[in-house]
This record gives sequence, C-alpha cells and structure tokens, in this order.
Amino acid sequence: MRLPKWCGKGTAEGIREININSGEEHPEYDVNYTSTTKYNILTFLPKALFEQYRRLANWYFTIVAALSLTAFSPVRPWTTWTPLAIVLGVSLIKEGIEDYKRYKADKEVNNRPVEVLNPATGQFENKRWQDVKVGEIVQVLKDTYIPADLLFLTAENEEGTCYIETKNLDGETNLKIKKALDESKNFTKEILKDFKGGVQCEPPNSKLYQFTGNLLLGERKLPIGPSAILLRGCMLSTTKRVFGAVIYAGHDTKVFMNATEPPSKRSQIERTIDKIIIFMFALLFSMCICGCVYFAIWTRDEFPKHWYLGSVYTGVQYDPSNPALVGVTNFVTSFILYGYLIPISLYVSMEMVKIAQSMVFIATDRQMYYPDNDTPAVARTSNLNEDLGMVTTVLSDKTGTLTRNLMEFFKCSIAGTSYGAGITEIERSNAQRRGEALSENEDPNAAKYRERFFNFYDARMIDGAWFNSPDAPNIEMFLRLLAVCHTVIPGEGKKEGEKDGDKSSHHIPDEVGEDGKVIVTEQNVRYEAESPDEAALVVAAKALGFFFFKRTNTTVTVRERTPRGVHDVEYEVLNILEFDSTRKRMSVIVQDPSQRILMFCKGADTVIYDRLDHAHPQNVQLKELTSKHMEEYGSAGLRTLCLSYSELDPAFYQEWNAKYMEAKTSLQDRDKKLGEVSELVECKLRLLGCTAIEDKLQEGVPQCIKKLAEAGIRLWVLTGDKMETAINIGFACSLITEEMQQFVITAYFKEVDELEAAGRVEEAAQLANSRVEQQLDQAKISMTQAGTSMEYALIIDGKALSYALSPRLKQTFLEVGLKCQAVVCCRVSPLQKAQVTSLVKEHGDVTLAIGDGANDVGMIQQAHIGVGISGEEGMQAVMASDFAIAQFRFLTPLLLVHGRWSYKRIARMICFFFYKNLLFGVTIFAYNAFTNFSGQYIYNDVYMTLFNVIFTALTPIVIGIFDRDVDRELGLKYPALYRQGQKNTYFNFWAITGWLATSLLQCAIIMVLVLVGCYPTMIDREGGDPFTMYEVGVLMFSIIIVTVHFQVAMVEEQFTWIHHFSLWASTLIWWVFLICFNYFPLWLSADLYYLFIGVVGASPQYWLMVLLVPVACLLPDFFFRSVRRHIFPSEHQLVQEEQVKLMREGKRNKSGVALPTQPAGTSGLVLHLFDRSKQHNTGFVPPYDPQSRYYNFVATETTGKPSEALQPTSIRNPVLTHLDQEMTKVTGNPYREKRTSSMLASQPQSAGGDGINGTTVMSPPGVPGAILTGGSNVTVPLQQVENPLNTSQDAAIMATYVAAMR
Repeated sequence: MRLPKWCGKGTAEGIREININSGEEHPEYDVNYTSTTKYNILTFLPKALFEQYRRLANWYFTIVAALSLTAFSPVRPWTTWTPLAIVLGVSLIKEGIEDYKRYKADKEVNNRPVEVLNPATGQFENKRWQDVKVGEIVQVLKDTYIPADLLFLTAENEEGTCYIETKNLDGETNLKIKKALDESKNFTKEILKDFKGGVQCEPPNSKLYQFTGNLLLGERKLPIGPSAILLRGCMLSTTKRVFGAVIYAGHDTKVFMNATEPPSKRSQIERTIDKIIIFMFALLFSMCICGCVYFAIWTRDEFPKHWYLGSVYTGVQYDPSNPALVGVTNFVTSFILYGYLIPISLYVSMEMVKIAQSMVFIATDRQMYYPDNDTPAVARTSNLNEDLGMVTTVLSDKTGTLTRNLMEFFKCSIAGTSYGAGITEIERSNAQRRGEALSENEDPNAAKYRERFFNFYDARMIDGAWFNSPDAPNIEMFLRLLAVCHTVIPGEGKKEGEKDGDKSSHHIPDEVGEDGKVIVTEQNVRYEAESPDEAALVVAAKALGFFFFKRTNTTVTVRERTPRGVHDVEYEVLNILEFDSTRKRMSVIVQDPSQRILMFCKGADTVIYDRLDHAHPQNVQLKELTSKHMEEYGSAGLRTLCLSYSELDPAFYQEWNAKYMEAKTSLQDRDKKLGEVSELVECKLRLLGCTAIEDKLQEGVPQCIKKLAEAGIRLWVLTGDKMETAINIGFACSLITEEMQQFVITAYFKEVDELEAAGRVEEAAQLANSRVEQQLDQAKISMTQAGTSMEYALIIDGKALSYALSPRLKQTFLEVGLKCQAVVCCRVSPLQKAQVTSLVKEHGDVTLAIGDGANDVGMIQQAHIGVGISGEEGMQAVMASDFAIAQFRFLTPLLLVHGRWSYKRIARMICFFFYKNLLFGVTIFAYNAFTNFSGQYIYNDVYMTLFNVIFTALTPIVIGIFDRDVDRELGLKYPALYRQGQKNTYFNFWAITGWLATSLLQCAIIMVLVLVGCYPTMIDREGGDPFTMYEVGVLMFSIIIVTVHFQVAMVEEQFTWIHHFSLWASTLIWWVFLICFNYFPLWLSADLYYLFIGVVGASPQYWLMVLLVPVACLLPDFFFRSVRRHIFPSEHQLVQEEQVKLMREGKRNKSGVALPTQPAGTSGLVLHLFDRSKQHNTGFVPPYDPQSRYYNFVATETTGKPSEALQPTSIRNPVLTHLDQEMTKVTGNPYREKRTSSMLASQPQSAGGDGINGTTVMSPPGVPGAILTGGSNVTVPLQQVENPLNTSQDAAIMATYVAAMR
C-alpha cells in the first residue's frame, strides 16, 4: 500500500520487477487509488491554517488578538478577533470549497469501470479503477480512458497498433500512434488467459516520453520503448479494444509524477509590499518603545504627584515602584493600539482585484481572441498581473511563436543543383523594406501542384521530369530517403468540411478493399506526424513520385515512380535512431527487396557534415555547392535540413546490431549507451543534398515588435535556426532595422576548425573562447564610445553562446546585450534558452518568456512571466505558462493595455491602503502622546475595528479594478506610456514616500484644527456642554473618513457611476452606522450609546468642521498636483488632454472608444513626444553599396510609384505638420506659458547633426570577418523638414519638449 502523502516513501525504489497475470499481488507497489485533495476531515483545519500563517501579517494580527485577552488591552477582545476571524474564515471557506470539488472529481475517477483479466477463471471481470493492481491485464475499449500506465500487449488489428489522444496528459489534441511488441502483437484473448511473463523496468518517474524496460518471455529479454507504453489519462481512439499489463498504478503513474507544483512566482510589487510592511513594523515598534519608555519614566516621577489618580489606577501597569514592569505592560497596550498601521484587509482586497483583472478582463478580451482555433487568452495565475506592466525584456522562441509553424516544402538542393522557384514571405518583406520590386510572375501550372505542406514547383522535377536528369540516381535516392526516413503514420483523409488539425472524425472514401477497409490513396491520404517538418517532407516525396502509404511495426511500403516504372516497394525497418535536441539528427536503417542494408540520415548541416565520408568523391564535389545553397535558402528565411545515406556491410551491421540491442535492453543509462552505439554507424555518410521548408510569419508580428520597441521593451529571440535565417527573419519582422548597428559574435573560425580537425579539442575550445571574449570586448567598447545616440542589435551563434554563458564572460555578454534593442541567439538548445533567461533575470529586469513548444518550457518557467502560445507543437508551453495566448501579436494588448492598467491600478490601490492606515494609526499615536502615552484611545473600539473591513474597503477595490488613465486605443497609439511601469513610477521609493508624507501632513492638520476647534472652553449647545473625548473621537473619525475618500477622488483618473457609488456609499455608511449604533445595547455600543443623535449630530460645530478640515487637509496635495500637472505634465496627462479634446469634438465617446481610427487634427506635439524612433530617411542603404550615404525612392507625379533609379532626397520629419494649437494653449495656463517663454529664451533656433550606422561583424584583430553594411541614421535641423513648422518659435518649443521627454 502507498504511504500517506505526508509520510513520503521510506527508500527510493530500484529496478521494478513485475510478474504479469500471475495472480500474485505486489504489496510493495502503489495501488490504483488516487487522490488530488489537499486535505481530509482530520487535516483540513491544521493544514489550511498553516497555509494562511505563511503570511507574516496573519501572525501579527493573531498576536495582537491574543494580547487583547490580557488585562493590559485597551480594547475589547472581540474587536480584534472579529476582523481576524473574517479574513481567515473567508480564506478557509474558499479552500474548503475548492478541495471538496477535487474530492468529488477523485471519487468519479476512482469508481470508473474497467475490465480486468482474472487469472483464476480466465475471464475478464468488471472492476473499479481504484481496485486495479500492478501486474494485472486490463482491456481498454474505444473512446475510454486508460486507467493506469500499461505495457501495450496487443490490439484487435493485424498491425498491433492503436491511436491515443494525450490531451489530458500534455494538452495535445493530435492523435499519437502506439505499437505493441512484435512478439505480443498477435496475442488473442485465448492466448492472454494462459500468458505468463515478467517485466523489468525503471522505477516510477516523470519522463512522459521516455521509458526503459524489458519484457521477459522465458529466456528471452525484449526491450520496451516508450512507443509500447499506454499512459494513464489518455483516451483510446479509432481502435476497438486493446490489452495491456499494468506497470505503474495510482500515484506512481507518469501523469501523477508530473503533477508537481509550478515554480512559485511573486510579482515585483508583492516583494515591495513585504518591505513596506517591514517598515511599518519597524515604525510600530519605534512608536511602542518611545511610548513605553516615556510612560514608565512619567509613572515613576510624576504619577505619585497626581494623588487623585491613585484610587482609580491601581494595577501593576501603574505601579511607580516598578517602572520596568510599567514599561512592559505599556508596550503591550501600545502594540495593540497602534496595530491599525498594518492593513488587515490588504491581501484579501488584492486577491479580489487580481482575480477580476485576470479572470474577467484578460480572459474576456475579444481583441485577444483567436477565432481560427477558438482560443481566448487565458490567465493561468492572477499573481503576476502587475508585472505585465513592468516588462523590460521579452525572450521569444521563433518557430511557432513568431512564425506559424505551418511548414511548406519550398525548395531543395540535390547533387549540387538547386530546385524550386518562388519568393518567400521573408524575401518579399525584405525587398519591400529595401524598396526593391520583385517579379511576381509565376508559372500558371504551379497552382495545380500545391497542397497542404507542399508549395514547390520546378518543371525539372514535376511529373517525372527528373527521369531524364543526369543526376537521376541521386534524385531517386533523395526522394527515397524522404519517403522512408521518418516516423509518420499514413491514414485515411479528412471528411468534407473538416478543419485541418481536427482528428475527431474521418471521411470514408468510395474506394474500399475486399476486407472492408478504406484504401489509402494519394488523394485521400492523411499523415500523422510528430512535427510539421516531417509531414512536409513526406508529402513532398509523394508529390514527386514516392508515395508512402503503409507502415507496420517492421516495414514501410512506398509506391515508387522511377525510370523503371511504378512499383510498390516494401522496406524492412531494422532500426530507428530517433531525433532529439542533443543528436540533432535522425537515422533509419532499412533493408530493401534486393537485401541491401541502407542507412538514411537527415539532420542539421553541422551534424551531417561532421559525419560525411571525406574520401568519397561525391562529398567533395557537393559539400561546397550544398553549403552555398543552404546559405541562400537561409537568407530567404527557409528552414534547411541536410540529407545523406550510406550502404552498410551485412557483417558490420550484424556486429553493430548486437551492440545496439545490448544497449537497448540496458536498464542503466540506456539513452547514453544508445547514443554511443549510434555514433558507430552514423559515419562515412554520402551527401545527397538539402531541403528548404518555409515557415511563414504570423499575422501582425512586425507591427507588434515595433510597438514593443517603442514601449522600451528589448526583444531577445532564441532560435535553433541558422544565423542567416535568423537575421533575415529579424529584418522581416522589424526586430532588426537599418538604423541598428549590428554586432555578430561567432565562434566559427578557420583556425578553430583546423585544431578540431586535428583532434586538439581543448586548444580549439580555448582559442574559440578567447575569440568570443575579444568580440564581446570590442562590441562593449564600441557601444561605450558611441553612447546612447545609436541603436544596436547583437547576433550570436550557439557555439559562441556556450562560451559567452561561462562564468568568466557572462557578465560582459549581459552588459552588451542589455545595451541592444534586439538580440538574436542562433542554434541554441533548450538548456541555453533557460540559461539566457536566468542571466537576464538575475540582472533585475522584469523578463517575459514566450514560446509554443516543449523546448520552451525551461525558459518559460525561468522568467518572471511565462507566456505560452497554443500553436502547432501542442500545449506543453501553455501548461507551464502563467498566461496563454494564441498569437504573438496579442502581446501588444496583453502588455500595453492590460499590463499597464493592472500595474497602475494595483500600485495606486496599495499606496492608498498604506496611506489611509498610516493616517488613521498616527492620529491614535498623536492623541496618545497628549495623554502621556498612557494607552488611552480617542476612538471607540467598534468603529476602529470596522475602519478597514467596512468603511474604507470598497473604494480601493474599485480603484484596483476599474481605474483607467487613458483608453485602450490611445494606450496602443502611444506605446511610450508603458515606460512608466518600467521605471516603476507609481510604486517606487519616492511615490510611496509621497503617499506616506501626505498622510503625516494631513494627520498634523487634523490634530491641530480639531484640538483648536474643540477647545474645552468652547461650547455650541444650549446646555453649555463642551466637546468631550467621545465627541472629539467621532468628529476626528468622520474627518478621516471624508478626507481619505476625497483624497482618492483627487487622484482617480476616471469617474464612472461605480467610482461615484464607492465614494459616496463608503462615506455615507459611516453615518448610517452611527445612527444605527445609537440603538444597540449599552454593553455593546458603550460610549456611542445615543451619542450621535443626542449630541454630535445636533452640533453645527461638528458639521462645519467635517466640511472645513478635510478641505484644509486636501489643499496642499491638490495645489502640488495642480502645479505639477500644468508645469511638469507627465506623458499620460498630455494624452488625457488629447482624449478630452477628441471627446469635445465628438470623435470619441465618454467610454473612451474612438469613432475614427485616426482622427483628423491629432496632436502633433503628443505624436512627437511619443515618437521615440530615430529620424532617418525613408529609403534604404543597399548592403551591396557601402559607399552610398543615403538614398530614397521618389514617387513619380503620374503613377505615384517609386521610380526605377535611386535619387538623393531630403529627410522627412515623422512629426505632423505643426504644433497642435489647442494643445499648446489648453486653458491659457500662465504657468505653462511662462515655462514656455523661459525655454524659448535659452533654446537655439536649430539643432541637428548626422551620422551613419553600419553593421559590423566584430572579429579579433587579424581575423577576417564578414561585413554586413547597414543604413543611415541622419538627424536634420527642424527647418529642413518637409512641411516645416510655422515659426522658429514653434520649432524651439517642439525641440525643447522632445529633449525634456527624452
């Protein structure tokens, strides 16, 4: 039996040995009962409370409540216990409801039925899932879930295969093929009844796609791979029934071994809150210590003189003979009394606000909904909303993230000849950027050959035209490799109207065989592939004459159209050496009908070239030509793959296969041993050529990247592509621009290659490391000399990155990278992605990692914020992420809209919390100071208790959920607004200090005016009664309630009916409470008994002071904010003025929705203030003409199209024609006019300069390196721009504003 979860396992399990269908139980292994609940009846209260008391603030409030039970408490105990019980109670109830839902789900799963073979009777019997045991044989029916991790023994088909859906396991919806072992795939029910065998396998682990084990049949030991394992939680599809033996059950199954908590992430603001609370604790202790020391001294020296107090205050806390004890007891009293400095409802309010922001606003945003696959944005956590508004660096995958991951076979190189025509999306985008016109002439015959995954046309290859080619033998072997070297499964086609990617049903064609099964043809075939690349290659082989249509466990069948005719050729698959991120290649060893043993190998060019037979004449001829073609394909943004093969000697193969089987049946380090054995056969390869596959950019990626750059967000792209491909895609998606100076860091040098070829690996590594260090140092020096006047891009390959991430160089690499607007890391591994992310994160930047595949999980979990894209590579990235979106372009609204709003809302709400609590707490301290710190409080303990949980609870929540400075459209129009979050403008030291200083100032004003206004000799009633302590307490509390709410009204950016309701209702409820509390029993209402109705409410002095004192408190802050807004306006305030202007003109409604997309009369000043891009010519400096300074295409008058010749032209200013007159004299403000006049007096009439940026490969002295030229970056005087400003005075105003804002 499994030990309770809190006990853990006593010892680590070794090799697991299982007897199948023996009737024996395995008590040492887990049963199949599972539980996902956190608590049970006995553990709920202690464990749930433990979770709550992980928060330091709850410990403090509990200590305060406990101390209130002592005789030294100034308040009644229930007034401290009640709010604590409410806060903890709400949290416990929430935990209980969530855990009960988990319990109900567990109960349903554990009671699901399944058929299990009874060895005693030989019959299958129904059992509940929870009763299934290790070693039993179970029968799983179609469209039912697999109850445990099973060894797939057999299925009701000849091939011994089945399809399963792994959506519950890894989120992927495409079907996976599973294959039974050859020795068991023909087992029938009758054979299974008498079947006896054993399994030796690794202990339970979390590796979903790996398995190491052996099936023992008598003396035979058969290796079991992951393709023969059916995992719990998967659904059987398309197969009527399968049989399997239970290997892992219950919590030992892989799905439960993967059910670990994701990395705990806390936002930057939450960490700052901890520091504020620590400060508040320090302030609280300081106040307590000052008070208790003073009171102890006063009691010792002065108390005996006040003889009239001796008869009333007789406790130990007033004993003049023991001042030490007096100080201790007074400390306890003060500790309880000043506890209102810490907001008890802060965490609950934050949780409510964050849930609303994430689960409502983000999840229901239609602008982040992708209708093509019905995918909305998903916030998988609510803890990081505000961090979305503070991101400084985005680290992104490329394939499937920036691109669509929908592959199309586009070009290929065979035997040194390039085939394929057409222009890629990347080529078209880069040509448009350069101003070049590309020919769009396409052969009209090309369209009829297009199909999914295939966008290739070349008359020399189509329809058997390659038969007559002099390279026909090489082309034939090339296509044979495409058709055989893969793990694709052919199936019948989709039904009419079915979307791509929908595996739920299949269309049955008219052509049916004698056995009633659908015949797979070239027209209806559908390939199930693990990656879109594999599917594209197999479809290309089919289109070019090699139709792969059948696969069994040991064979693949291809219909080959060759010069010899059409033949169905069956290849026996001897071995499959699978692809992984370390090997970067895949090999298949087959035997053809002529008994030849062929090994086909495809992979990255660097890997394949290292394993070529350098003595073979074909390799010598093709290596250089193929490399040239691969560079051309990479420059066009295509993904390349090298293809090669070798013919194996049968004797060598038999010897090698024995080693391979030995490694494959090993239970220790199986993967490592298989890798070592694979190296023995993957050598002396013959190069055939390469393939080029196009992966198009996602919609809106260039615009999104441009917006992020304007927002001050650096973008690091971490890709496995070649450098040429990455650079061209970088240009196409606006990641790299002509204005950027590019630094290319590489570790590939001739000297290094020579040392590696000579076997001097250590020397080669040292030389490469030193060269990388020199390049980084040169880049750093260049950036330092140029300063911030230029923009930079860094491109580094994977080999150089491995050296740059070393302890010695990583700090230099980070410094260089942080000065760049764009960084592209090429040929990186998943581990390097996580390492780069960790390096940037350690610097202190708020990092966001975004990816779509399993290789991005480490990067996503390492970053502050992880965003997963639900793309073509499954859902692993989404399941590991904090937020999930369907397209990269949705980052724009996620960050610039929701992130910015969430940051400002949360920051303002938290500041308001600490402001109001400090104001309230310090008034208690100040009044206590007037009573010699005796512990006397001026407020009634009931409404002191309700201050946080009732009277001021609603307003901060409304701020956190609904406050908004500018609307969505203007927030996207001016991305520079996002920089306020990056600078932490609203929650930095000075912002927090400002709020706290405001509370202290207002406290001083309240104390002075109230004490003066309520002087004991002054009366305002006919009875002649002056204000007592109780009336003053009600008055001060009323003033505080009004003050804090109108303070919020001053800083709120937007007023809706919800804002008005929260302000007025929260204020009004205080007086409703006073009226109702008059009628409560005397023991409960105490000094409030008929106080308001009978005394305070009838006093004109009370209402006058409630009106005047808050005004006096708010005037200093109001004056400060007004002056700052008019003389030193922030960026969002300028945009607010434009928003108001548009509303006045009827171009934007009250809710902030713009009626036209680009309204006429847009403020030129605001556009210029937020245009952080450098002024440059609209043309392009051709990379092939470094002598060119700058050029521009000039439109002809007749056509409006660019002329053929490049002509010099003046540089256009991106700012609109002139300053917006209404913006410069919004209200005729004298402060702004005065500031403008003073600026004009010192502003020169013109400013300008010019400079040219280039793109340089940083190479060490004496080492040749490639030179990539860039474009120009020229700044011209304002007077020279087209559509000049009306006056030189206006020009000076604009230049001053630009300089100030930059």
